[in-house]
Amino acid sequence: MPNHPILDRDRQKLPEPMTEEDLEDLLTEAIGLYAEWTKTPVARMETLEEAGLLLKNRGLVLGIGGREFRVLIVKMR
Repeated sequence: MPNHPILDRDRQKLPEPMTEEDLEDLLTEAIGLYAEWTKTPVARMETLEEAGLLLKNRGLVLGIGGREFRVLIVKMR
């Protein structure tokens, strides 16, 4: 993940404001890395849109470690 505003500690300028989609992508990648490192099974990982949930917010539907979760992303400002 080159030039990532959070993970690239040598970056000198401030990152652009993160969008809901950016956070959704970051969470997807972080959960994938966690599952890979810990060998936790991921049965399902998809966006709310991919899961057919017609909500106005962005987010993820996860099946991980034998549990099901819905993670909503709500921009405050």
